[in-house]
Amino acid sequence: MVTIQDIANKSGVAISTVSRALADSPKISVKTKERIKKLAQDMGYTPNFAARNLTQRESNTVGVVFQPQAAGSAENDFAMQLLFGINSQLVARQYLLTTATGSNWSEVYNAVKMMVEAGQVRRFILLYTVENDPISELLRENNARVVVTGEPEQANDVLYVDNDNRRAGEEATRQLVDQFNLKAPLFVRTLADWRYERNREIGFHIAQPDGQVLSLPIDFQAQKQVLESYFELHHEIDGIIASDDKIGYLARNQAQAHLPTHPKLPTIAFNRSEYARLGGKDFYSVDVLPRSLGSEAVRLLFNDQRSVLEQTKATSVIVPYRLPEFGDETW
Repeated sequence: MVTIQDIANKSGVAISTVSRALADSPKISVKTKERIKKLAQDMGYTPNFAARNLTQRESNTVGVVFQPQAAGSAENDFAMQLLFGINSQLVARQYLLTTATGSNWSEVYNAVKMMVEAGQVRRFILLYTVENDPISELLRENNARVVVTGEPEQANDVLYVDNDNRRAGEEATRQLVDQFNLKAPLFVRTLADWRYERNREIGFHIAQPDGQVLSLPIDFQAQKQVLESYFELHHEIDGIIASDDKIGYLARNQAQAHLPTHPKLPTIAFNRSEYARLGGKDFYSVDVLPRSLGSEAVRLLFNDQRSVLEQTKATSVIVPYRLPEFGDETW
């Protein structure tokens, strides 16, 4: 059976464009709609009315969708804490939790498609945010209710939960700089360009307009090499603000090996994970309360089931974060 994904591949446009063109959206030009409709007809596309009709029948299951995970990758403590928060709310509502995972986007897409078509799952929480997401478009086509964790790349009526990462980046930077009287702090992040990293970097620059930023590749060995080369050339660095605990832990270890003048750089990062525990003295972490993020995601997901008087019109929930207390390194 021909799908809108097949039409998108053939036409060279986003799946969202195909979906809107076939639905006569005014956001799509007449010329593009005509081209897409003709191509759909030529390919033998038939709208999946059966799937649309199933939207009135909903299983007592919520799908939680992960971004692709590499085989053998380390457990993501942040995601696990999110799941604990999500499940605690689902149990209270007598709903089940099921996850969609895969080693690539195609596998994740097919897992979600099976949930929708065979499992009649109509409520989803996405643990990622990307632009032009075909999974989001699939769920929209099937009238599923979706909540995203993290600020969406395109905030067109998207339900989401997040922290105020800009403010958190600013406050964490000021706290570390003031506590240790830093003159040359460094912000370390990855090249993945996740929204939360961008926002924490923006917060860092608000506190330190001239502060240095180092963006690391995704590969672990490459990260070590970039950090080694950087610290060999920048002996002035006297503190680290990192986009997450793992990056902060790696950065400080490399600094310790290659900065003889600063063997133990004071460091502040995010997530309050096991890496923060391993960091030891003068390694601090901002708690972004992932269990609360998960709980609030479920509450927002089921907002439509509340009475008219109880429903909120808010499309997002900003969960507070907790800055660390210096001098108190116990867990």
